[in-house]
Amino acid sequence: MTYSVGILGCGVMGQSFLSAVQKFRVLGTSEDKEKLPTKFYTTNHNEESVKNVKKVLEENIKKITEDEEVLKNFGFEDHECYTGKDNIKLIEKSDVVLFSIKPYQMEQVLNQIKEAGFDLKNKVFISLVAGWTTESMREILNNKEMIITRLMTNTPAKFGEGAVVVSHTGSEELLQKWKEKLNFMIEQLGVMVELPESKMDAATALVGSGPAFVLNFLEAMVDAGIKMGIPYKESYILALKTVEGTAKMGQLTNYTHPSVLKHQVCTPGGTTIAGLVEMDNRGVKSGVINGITEAARVASELGKKK
Repeated sequence: MTYSVGILGCGVMGQSFLSAVQKFRVLGTSEDKEKLPTKFYTTNHNEESVKNVKKVLEENIKKITEDEEVLKNFGFEDHECYTGKDNIKLIEKSDVVLFSIKPYQMEQVLNQIKEAGFDLKNKVFISLVAGWTTESMREILNNKEMIITRLMTNTPAKFGEGAVVVSHTGSEELLQKWKEKLNFMIEQLGVMVELPESKMDAATALVGSGPAFVLNFLEAMVDAGIKMGIPYKESYILALKTVEGTAKMGQLTNYTHPSVLKHQVCTPGGTTIAGLVEMDNRGVKSGVINGITEAARVASELGKKK
């Protein structure tokens, strides 16, 4: 079964999603490609944003192929990029629709879809919109059967290195038809975990906002290196590889608890424990925990602002 995907509001996250799928459509096996969309459609609020989507996809694909036929449609069989006034046209043409818009825009867009009178049974809606539950979407659309999936990922998904949390809802019949294909498409973004929808606000904070928190810590490491006399570039390279290698170590040791790995670095009276004690005295760990939980609280409030 071939299908098309539409990205309503193709900004940073929408482009990350499309870029990951695009790469696998070009480099994947024929069997794998059959599980991915053959066509894509996008909407953006103005012509400049539309041009930017095309520019990003063109830059991506030129890095992995020189085949003129493949380049023509950015690795897909067909595509169209619209401005926001054509949201309904995108819904009409797409089998799977990814909502990647601002929370305050969601109610208006859902009402437009309802007023258009679509038969939604054969549509799949995937929402990246923070704070909007599937129940609140169904209430406006007046549809309890169709598949509505909530998805949270982050900017590294553009390179297939994202963390992805997904929660599918819908009738068993439709989920049986679509779930394998949806999961395969979503897995192109990175490591995927299925969680109950009740955990989506937490996922928004931990996963969606997570790269900014990690980069904040990384920036502090780079600045510390510079303060101690290490040049910027070398400090950045070393700090970045330390973060990358430590994350990889967690994976390669079968997700050993961070405290166990942390204490393997410490020696009695040594430099590492001295640094850790100072960080604890400054509230680094509690600051991270409080920052992430505050982000989750804000995520829970976003869907209420209508």
